[in-house]
Amino acid sequence: MLWSDCLPPRLREELRLHQHNRDNRRGKVSKYAQTWFQIKDVFPQAIFSKLIVSLERLPHLTRNEGAWRSGSAIDGRTLMASQSRSPLLYLMSDEFASRVREETGIILTMVPEADVNRLSLLYYSGDPERDNRVTARTRPDGCGWHVDGNIYLGQRWAGILTLREDTTDIESKLELKPHGETKLIPRQGLENSLILFQGDHVSHRVRDMVSGEQRVVLSLLMSDNPTVTWNPWLRHYQRRVNRMFYGL
Repeated sequence: MLWSDCLPPRLREELRLHQHNRDNRRGKVSKYAQTWFQIKDVFPQAIFSKLIVSLERLPHLTRNEGAWRSGSAIDGRTLMASQSRSPLLYLMSDEFASRVREETGIILTMVPEADVNRLSLLYYSGDPERDNRVTARTRPDGCGWHVDGNIYLGQRWAGILTLREDTTDIESKLELKPHGETKLIPRQGLENSLILFQGDHVSHRVRDMVSGEQRVVLSLLMSDNPTVTWNPWLRHYQRRVNRMFYGL
């Protein structure tokens, strides 16, 4: 018997999550968590059209240029306080949850509202100087290969829902690497589609944009057990990520 078997169930779950995040940073991920899904036509067309119109006047975007990511974002609270709230409520509906369950065979729910990563908007531009009204030279928007951390006791499912991807590439700028093999996703027909994967196990990146290109996506965070960890170090890590992405 392992000493951890003597711990109460909640503490065993906390220990498992701590060990997973430690392994994650060392590049060790589960071979059983490499599945990903593409769910097409997520929003009913009328709601999708309303959402696109509402985003023509975006709230203030937070710009980030870190070691592995360059781009802009709007956190979930700001997004849900904007004129886009009405169409975005569809993602919190029973209809959407049922669709995800039918497509994946997994019962997933959105993580708690307190987590700004529950729903956010990510914007990538090939002309960041122009779009951000700055004169200083900036690096191309994109995001290097990485896996995410996890602050939930359950599985962490990242969802990328494409609203617009105006590029010259045949494939999407988003790339996944399940089982260590790069998966290219066709760009044609990707709008209003959700790419769903366990971001803390499947390495992923966004290739650099080039001049004239734009990419706008919604980022969703779901779990089969969205119970937040007690671990103060993991929660502190998540706050650092939030500051980087959203300035919070």
